Amino acid sequence: MCLNCFKTNSTKSIKPGFMEKTINELNNVMKEEFIAGKIASRHGLLQSLDPRINIISTLLLIITANFIHQPVILLFFNIWVIWLAKVSLVPIKSFLKRVWLIVPLFTVIMVIPSIFSPFLPGEPLLVLFYLPHPVQFLFWQIPQVISITKQGIFAAIVLVLRVGICVSLSLLLTLTTKWSLLLKALSKIGIPPIFISILEMAHRYIYLLLQTTVDMFIAKKSRTVGRTTTGEQRQFLSNSMSILLGKSYFMSNEVYSAMTSRGYNGKALVLTEFKVKLFDWLWLIFIIIVCLFFIGGDRLFVWK
Repeated sequence: MCLNCFKTNSTKSIKPGFMEKTINELNNVMKEEFIAGKIASRHGLLQSLDPRINIISTLLLIITANFIHQPVILLFFNIWVIWLAKVSLVPIKSFLKRVWLIVPLFTVIMVIPSIFSPFLPGEPLLVLFYLPHPVQFLFWQIPQVISITKQGIFAAIVLVLRVGICVSLSLLLTLTTKWSLLLKALSKIGIPPIFISILEMAHRYIYLLLQTTVDMFIAKKSRTVGRTTTGEQRQFLSNSMSILLGKSYFMSNEVYSAMTSRGYNGKALVLTEFKVKLFDWLWLIFIIIVCLFFIGGDRLFVWK
C-alpha cells in the first residue's frame, strides 16, 4: 500500500511544470525549422523547380483559388494540393496538422457571424428564435426571424476551403524552397529590396530570440528549487518580456553594424545561380492548365 502511494507521489512530482512545457514548446518550434531545411533539400517535385517558377506557379494557384465559388471544386483543389505535398516528399501528417490546426482556429471564428440571418440573409436552415418585430439599429436592420441560413453556411465553407488552399500552398512554397533561395528569387521577380530585407531580418531574429528565450528559461529553472506560485510565474514572464525587448533592441544594432562592416547592402547574396530548365517551363504550362481546369469546373458545376 505504501509502495503504491510512493509511486503515485513520484508520478505527480515529475509532472512537467510551466517552465518545462515552455522550454519544450520553444525547442519544438526550432526543431520544425531544422526539419523544414531538410525537406527543402530532398529530391521532390517542387524542390527540383527553379525557385522563381515555384513562386509564380504558387501565386497562380492562389489567385485561381480565389476565383472558385463551388465548395466541391475547392475540396478537390485541397486534395490536389495534398497530392502535390506528397510527391514533393513533405510529411503529410505534419503538413495537415500545420495547415488544418491554423485554418479552423482563425477562419472559423471570423466566419461564424456570417452564418446567421442578421449578417447574411437567406433561406433558413435552422430557426433559432423569433423577435416580436424587426429591429432597426442605425443602418442595420435585424430581421424578425433569427436563423442559420443556407447562404451563410455556403459562404463560410467556401471561405474556409479557400483559406486552406492558400495556407497549404504558402506552406509548401516555404517547405520546398530554401529560405536564402526564396529571398533571392523574390528579388529576381521584382519585389522591392526593403521588403526582402525585412523578411530576411525577421526570419533571422525569430529564431535568435527563441534561442535567447530558451536560455533565459533554462537559467531560471536551474536556479529554482521546488514549484513556483502563479504570481511568481507571472512576475517572471513580465520581467522576461522586458529583458527580451531590451536584448533584441541592443542585438539588432550590434548585428546590423557587424553586417554593414562586412559589406551588407540590403540584397540577398546567394552563390547559387538560377537557370530555367525545360522541365520548369513544362511545369508552368501544366499549372496554367490546372488553373483553367479548376476555373472551368467551377463554372460548369453548380452546387444546390
